[in-house]
Amino acid sequence: MNKPYVIILANGLNGLGAVRSAAHAGLRTYTLLTSQTDLSAYSRYSQYRFLLPATPGVEDIRPILDHLYRNEDGPGVLLACSDLAAELLGKLKTEGYSHHHLIVPTSETTEILNDKKLECQSMEEGGITLPKTYYELATDVPDAFPIIIKPRTFREYAVLGAKNVIVNTRAELEEFRERFRGKLDRFIAQEVIEGDDDNLWVCNVTFGLNKELSACFVFNRLGTMPSHYGVTSLAISRENQVLRDECAKIGKALNYSGPAMIEFKKDQNSGDYFYIETNPRLGMCNWFDTRCGINNILACTQVAYGNKVEFAPQKNNRLYWNFFGDLVARLEDRENVFAVLLRYLMLLRYRRVAALFYWKDPHPAIRYSCMSIRDIATRVGRKLRGDTH
Repeated sequence: MNKPYVIILANGLNGLGAVRSAAHAGLRTYTLLTSQTDLSAYSRYSQYRFLLPATPGVEDIRPILDHLYRNEDGPGVLLACSDLAAELLGKLKTEGYSHHHLIVPTSETTEILNDKKLECQSMEEGGITLPKTYYELATDVPDAFPIIIKPRTFREYAVLGAKNVIVNTRAELEEFRERFRGKLDRFIAQEVIEGDDDNLWVCNVTFGLNKELSACFVFNRLGTMPSHYGVTSLAISRENQVLRDECAKIGKALNYSGPAMIEFKKDQNSGDYFYIETNPRLGMCNWFDTRCGINNILACTQVAYGNKVEFAPQKNNRLYWNFFGDLVARLEDRENVFAVLLRYLMLLRYRRVAALFYWKDPHPAIRYSCMSIRDIATRVGRKLRGDTH
């Protein structure tokens, strides 16, 4: 039997974390990249790399996968770090591709989860608690404001120019409808659940071949970039059995196998948890999972090779920190500089896991820091000049 190995379709922080987590588990790693400047390209653990087109298709990755199968004399485990990569692996599974282990949901499930309208409708049918959702933006009348407008798929990010937009009034909604006339079927809207960033929760999970919850790491967001509606920039690991149980229900409802990132928000008034979304891929903070004792890359590999997945309980009260990302987000949200610095000083009492810096693999952090400093300097310069563009 060949030695276990993984093939990571890497992208940004997700990919970098996956490469490091695979190395942490002692797994040989092959990395497929769509850019020579992707963070994973600078990692010392990403020794075996293949460059793909910017938007690869199945025909672009199949020859590489077949080559690795022959070279390793057996199958590896394919892992997706982006929505596009998840779609590609779903298509391979649908086609019956068998040279490598595809611990992923079916193409149908992936397509549902990559379309917010289909995803929310499926969750409602499965009895999962959602924020009030509006599927027909051209005609639906929201009960209250603010609402958050989301692109149905990642392909609509370019249409909207952002991952989401907050609409605070009926007048703003009418303005949005006018601006995107003829394209409104490409979005959905949901009520905004009251609460600050620390009401946001994430579960990075792995479902086994029998759709059981094989591994689960839970953390509480403390900051996002951009603020309130973006990706994790600051978080703390915390146990939450309610959300573990909810994830188990979601896996069964979706007939799901493989890794996923499932997001919730707690209503600060009722205390209820509302489902936000499931990403059918490795979570962005998967390196945080690993540093807290739950290695979802290893879990996927164990599932693929038919081994039992066993982890000790997750290590709680550890901090995930993307320093530059969190700082820029808070300054752009006009938080008081001294309040931000005081908050950071108070967080120093926790054991920390840096989003990028790892002393055994420093190069990606150095590259990212240089780019972040340039970006901050550019933004400060624009503000000083009064340039709002």
